[in-house]
Amino acid sequence: MKQDRSLHTQQTVLLLIASFVLGAVATPAISYAEYIWGEAWATEATDPEHMGYWEYCISMGWDMSDYSEGAHGASHVSLLLELEDCLADCGEACFAFEDTVGTGHGVEGCEVYFYAELDIKGDPTVPAESPTLKFEPYPDACEPDVKGTAYFCFYSLMPPEEDDPAPASVWVKFGPYTEKGMVTGKLPSCGGTVPTDFSTWSSIKRLFR
Repeated sequence: MKQDRSLHTQQTVLLLIASFVLGAVATPAISYAEYIWGEAWATEATDPEHMGYWEYCISMGWDMSDYSEGAHGASHVSLLLELEDCLADCGEACFAFEDTVGTGHGVEGCEVYFYAELDIKGDPTVPAESPTLKFEPYPDACEPDVKGTAYFCFYSLMPPEEDDPAPASVWVKFGPYTEKGMVTGKLPSCGGTVPTDFSTWSSIKRLFR
């Protein structure tokens, strides 16, 4: 009888160990917080001053409230564009921006107004060398909050990819830190044909800010 009880105890212990091991194997990997996300789409511009361009709009959001290094409000947004092979065809004239390219959620509910810059050599605050569109809030005005959303629109002679493109990298600088996210959808690409007849060159230069 004692031997039967001892055998039963050993079997129970083995079952518990096996259950623990199987449970550990089945446990999924830790899912880290998604700090930045966005979606982009493109339409042919209908504004008479931007005929021949594509209009691109991006809806994005960020949430740094649980960031392990400390929460800070966003200082600027950098969208990386893989256009190294074709951007030289028209240079800065490949893009056109309104004075205000977007708005976003700010501290204590105020509205942030953004302007845009094209950094052909890349944003030095981001650990990647690629042509970059940088969206910055106007200084001495409402500042982006730790958690919020933004909506940007700009114009480009670069057509969107016809097929489903791979997500593009977007970086947000906040305090001394930068964090990477992804933007899905349609963005400027080297596909298609970029106009080379700049008979309207003066108007294109006027549109560029």
